[in-house]
Amino acid sequence: MTVPESVRFTFTAAERDIYRKRERPPVSAWASQHIVVQDGPYAGSRLRLDATPYLGGIMDTLYQSGVEEVDVCASPQGGKSELMFACLLYSIAHYPGPKLLAMPDEATLARAVTKKFLPRLKGSAALRRVYLRDNKDAIELRDGSTIYLSSALSPAQRASVTVLHEFLDEVDLYRQLAGQGDPINELRERTISYGPKRRVLAVAKPMGDETSTIWTMVTKECDELRRYVVVCPCCGTLQVMTLDNVAVLDGCTDPREIKRRRLGRYQCPHCKYMWTDHARDVAVGRGEWRADEAVLRPRRVGFHMCSLIYPFVSLSEIAADKVEAESIDDDKVKREFRNGRGALPFTPVEIDTKPESVLARRAMWLPAKTVPVEAVAVTCGIDTQATSFWFAVLAWGASLQSWLIDYGQIATWEDVMALVHETRYPILGRPGADMGIWRAAIDSGGNVSEHQVLTRTEEVYAWCRSRGEGRLFPIKGRSREHYVPVSWSVVDKLPKSGRAIPGGLRLYLLDVGYLKRLVFKRLSPDARQPMLLNAGTEATYAKHMAAERLVRARSGTFVWEAVSRENHLLDATMMAHACTDGSWTPSLQYLLAQADEQEADQAIAPGSAANETSTLAMAARRASDILAARRG
Repeated sequence: MTVPESVRFTFTAAERDIYRKRERPPVSAWASQHIVVQDGPYAGSRLRLDATPYLGGIMDTLYQSGVEEVDVCASPQGGKSELMFACLLYSIAHYPGPKLLAMPDEATLARAVTKKFLPRLKGSAALRRVYLRDNKDAIELRDGSTIYLSSALSPAQRASVTVLHEFLDEVDLYRQLAGQGDPINELRERTISYGPKRRVLAVAKPMGDETSTIWTMVTKECDELRRYVVVCPCCGTLQVMTLDNVAVLDGCTDPREIKRRRLGRYQCPHCKYMWTDHARDVAVGRGEWRADEAVLRPRRVGFHMCSLIYPFVSLSEIAADKVEAESIDDDKVKREFRNGRGALPFTPVEIDTKPESVLARRAMWLPAKTVPVEAVAVTCGIDTQATSFWFAVLAWGASLQSWLIDYGQIATWEDVMALVHETRYPILGRPGADMGIWRAAIDSGGNVSEHQVLTRTEEVYAWCRSRGEGRLFPIKGRSREHYVPVSWSVVDKLPKSGRAIPGGLRLYLLDVGYLKRLVFKRLSPDARQPMLLNAGTEATYAKHMAAERLVRARSGTFVWEAVSRENHLLDATMMAHACTDGSWTPSLQYLLAQADEQEADQAIAPGSAANETSTLAMAARRASDILAARRG
């Protein structure tokens, strides 16, 4: 049989479409042409990477040859959602096959899919025809591909699934919410079968210290860590923007004034030119991603992306947050600034206070049981024991500097009521002037009382109901860290509806670990809101304050370790600090601001009838000592 030297085949148009070589443009170019933004300032327009030039380099890296995983450690509000959805939509257009989208919890996942992803999918002329249907667990496409939807809370959603491409949002929350297992590794295992063809994109804001999941991923597990290098519009120097170079004009220290007058700037460390927001945007527009240490054909690439390069975040907002974080001793504010604005970990200082260092904070000019003239309020913390009560009384300045003016141990409930409602402390340098306790917090206990009839909790509730008079409040410590230092729950409820009884008792819940850290930070010599002790403070108080120390556990977290059982005055001092925390409403800061507004409108004499019937109403009555001290 003779075989012809050449055979000519003729393909139909459909066959030519199937067999033709697929062109895969860079993700950034494709996204700019085919994705329509659904929310934000550019809603309704095509994705504009000229507004966020730093996103294009991350998108293109994910689909480069040899790259299997990209991890992005980023501040909020910089386009993380656009980055993730653009990469997922590109995968749908050019890589048919199973995919997975994961988020921390079911509610976040459902909201993101419904409000963000599906509108982008259906809003693209190139992609809307591939959509078939969706449910809470998956999105099905007409080419046979499936996009599986998973949350960190559901091991079943990520089990028995094999995927080609995977997109993980806010991975720092996965372990925290899951409570068991390792969701990130379990999700990564879903892509093993595809080998070098797989792609994984993980995005998150770092949370906490160096043990943050995303921080560990980009700094220790990636082959390369890339940072965005900008070009100074004045001297042309290449540089990575850092929080240290954020500056404020006119030496302003008021965060609200900084935002209002737009006083925030970025100072070039080389030429000292002060960049405005516009100059920053010009510098970012001329920038590019560069690796700390370049690697030939990296398999896994990390990116660090802080809010300094975001066009949607003003330098004045960042500068105001920096001033606030540096002016107080609140670890939560400092951590949120580092994590949120800088996309950096924050490690609180370990605390191991010695009695002698506590006594070194004595102010020898301040006699015992005397209020400094700068004070605007006095608070009290009372630690409940089976047969007695330990208490600590602190005076507070307007900027939350504090002074220990009294402490000790009392025996009966009558002593507690006399301390809270009747005790008056003289004001230093103001003969005849004195100040009483504005707010007191008492431990609700739980142990059996000496009478073996009521528990201490029942006794505390009963006395606070009958004799609290808006000044004495029951508190309870939380066993775990909470998102606010002070919160509350209702004790007195209607029997059928379960609704709070108007004017009924509230139990205030304290983040004990946070408040104790705050106390010790304020006792340090370099504190921004220092706590000083009166000249008569004895070794007993110092011993109680040094009864606990903060140590790092094997897990990497910080825990309080008991050095001595005698820690009652430490607990009492911590409760007195809780009374002035901004999360206890009405807060001291709010009342002072209201008092300032009232003073600007009309002069109200301390203790007058007008003071009791003013717009502050009940709050003014409890804050009469504050107003009297301020009006002098």
